[in-house]
Amino acid sequence: MGRFDSSLTRVQPVFKALYDQDASGETWLRQLLGMAHSGVEPEAAIPANLGQLLESPQFEFPADPPKSYLEWLIKHPQRLSSPPEAEWRKWGERTQRKRRALLAGDSAIQAEALAQLDVLTLPDRAWWRFEGVTRVDCALLTPSTVVFIEGKRTEMGPSKEICWHQERNQMLRILDCAAVYAQRTDRLHYFVLLVVEKDLVEHDPDRQSEIESVMLPRTVQTSLPHLIDEEQMELLSHYLGVTTWQAIVARFDLGRETLLEEVGVGPTSPADH
Repeated sequence: MGRFDSSLTRVQPVFKALYDQDASGETWLRQLLGMAHSGVEPEAAIPANLGQLLESPQFEFPADPPKSYLEWLIKHPQRLSSPPEAEWRKWGERTQRKRRALLAGDSAIQAEALAQLDVLTLPDRAWWRFEGVTRVDCALLTPSTVVFIEGKRTEMGPSKEICWHQERNQMLRILDCAAVYAQRTDRLHYFVLLVVEKDLVEHDPDRQSEIESVMLPRTVQTSLPHLIDEEQMELLSHYLGVTTWQAIVARFDLGRETLLEEVGVGPTSPADH
């Protein structure tokens, strides 16, 4: 957030520029997906025909996790991390009481949570919901495909810490949500990619390590505990990997002015590229 907010200085300017260039996405969507690399073979298979975009890029797109993950959290309270007291005080007395009881191993409360989870549509807020709605930086939708994009600028890399399950990697969380959305909307394909700042990543080994950690077996196991090994591998086959804002601007000739120095302030200087 703040003056270097990646959403306002990178995500929205870049994807609005791509959409203005071709609202169908046919000249740039498949190329964009092909730019990302996960560092793991084989790379994700991208269909030859993705179809045209149904609408403009959707920013802060809401996406639910799978119910199987929420069920795993309820069934494994010993694996949950209790948030700081400042977070607890944001919730009502009833929510606090039930959550503390679940963390303490109350089997009746656990059974109540599992029964309430068995609903057709997930409520956005519920005391037993230990992962909320994910706000995806950018979603691109065609009749057959959903693409979720996470954009970074000054941030270290994909977030690993989630309020209740701190071992849940952000990119794998988004991938989990993409699979759910594709299934719920009868789409054949789903993909997730990460876009970062070129110079910061290339000259910072710690940032490189954070990005590469997404595909490490331990990260996968701890982030996707509700899936068996084969299901985890299937999910990972839809992770495209990472590319940079600067590479996108160059590939599609968007112009240096697309990358803003600060919120509401001009383009980045040539040295920033």
